[in-house]
Parts: sequence; C-alpha cells; structure tokens
Amino acid sequence: MFRNYFLFTLITTLFLLSQACKHDPVFTLLDEDTPLTPIDTTGGPDTTLLTSDCDPDTVYFVNDIYPLFLSNCAISGCHDAETHEEGIVLSTYEDIIESDIIDIWDPTDCDLYEVITETGGDDRMPPPPMSKLTTAEIAMLVTWMEQGGLNNACTDCDTAAVTYSGTIAVILDAYCTGCHDHSTPAGDIDLTQYVGGASFEGVADVAEDGRLMGSLLFETEYIGMPQGATPLPSCLIDQVSAWVDAGYPDN
Repeated sequence: MFRNYFLFTLITTLFLLSQACKHDPVFTLLDEDTPLTPIDTTGGPDTTLLTSDCDPDTVYFVNDIYPLFLSNCAISGCHDAETHEEGIVLSTYEDIIESDIIDIWDPTDCDLYEVITETGGDDRMPPPPMSKLTTAEIAMLVTWMEQGGLNNACTDCDTAAVTYSGTIAVILDAYCTGCHDHSTPAGDIDLTQYVGGASFEGVADVAEDGRLMGSLLFETEYIGMPQGATPLPSCLIDQVSAWVDAGYPDN
C-alpha cells in the first residue's frame, strides 16, 4: 500500500510540474543578474509580411526585428557603423545588445522604448522627417524583448512563386529603402521604384547589371548591402536571385 501511495504521489507531482512549466515564458525562470545567452540561428523570410509556417506567437529577430533597425536606425547619418550617432551602432544583433538600449526585464522602461514612443522633437526616433514607427511595430519590439530579445529566426523558404510586387519590393522595403528611397536615394539609387528616372536608377537597373546580387552577396567588387551590416538571410537572397534569373519581371 505504501508503494502505491508513493507512486501516486510521484506521478501527481511530475504532472503538476509539467503543467506549471508549460505556460511560463523561459526568461521568467532566469534571475535578472543571469547572463543571457541568445539562440543564434539564421535564415528565413520576413514573417511580418510573408505567409509562413513560423510560430505566430513568436517574434523573430532576423525576420521581424532586424528589418526595423536596418530601415529606421542603422542608416547613414544615424546609427550605422560609419556615423555611430551618440556612439551608438545598431547595424547588427551584437551592436544592438552591446548598446544597452533594450531591457528584457522591463521593455517599456528602456532607452529604445522611450525614443520610439516620443511624440515629437529631436528625441523621437526615427527622427523627423522620417515616419514614426507604427503602433504594431512598437508592440512587436516590446514583445520581442519580453520573449528574451533573442537572435532567433524562422526558416521557411519559398523560391517557386517569387514576384516583384509580392516578394522583391517587400524585401527591399524592409531592408533597403531606409537609405534608397525617393527622398534619400543613396548613390542615386531609388529602390522604391522599379524603373529609374532622369536623376536616379531603379530596381531594374541594378538588377540588370549585376549590382543588386553582387551587393547582396557581398562580392568583393561591390559594396556589401545592407552597408555595414550582416548579409540578408540566405532565403531572401535566394528569392531575389530567383527573380533576377527569371529576367527581373515587373510582376
């Protein structure tokens, strides 16, 4: 009888522990002074824009957060490696972590949250005349910090149905147009336009002569893009490559 009681107690205890762990976020089990060891993965499309099999409740740095920093923060004149305004560089995951602008323990009380929620003035980031981050983008940044601020990614790649409007323009908007839009066309390249104009070149121009793929692949004869940052996830590069190989159609 004692043996049966012992087994019953053991099974009950294990069951209760498993249920308790099932719903607790991983980072709440860590002490605030415990060093964070991020998960390091690579690849994957932008899950905020493309349909995928990624966990809908998870915010991925490579897919969701990194494009926000590249297009709004790590640009020339602000927080890229060359300018490093106020000594802050936000071009890579390591730069972001080392800058101490995020706080996984209290995301709404950190430097990043303070500047992206400013309503006006020089303290607001991105600074005027750039557009303020949307409510959804701010919420996504907060959720990413709440989930541990990890260097995680979702790998789900489809290169079979790539189009300019549905794939390429989305990738360029997420990662490139912070420097190459119509108001600030770095190198006289406007990646918001498929066809160039009298004073600037468009997407088709840089796709035709090899500069687009050369820059994305960080080939030695080209300036690697995003400049001063890490290359795009391999899936996105593969999607751009498939579109260029198909004759870079305006579809």
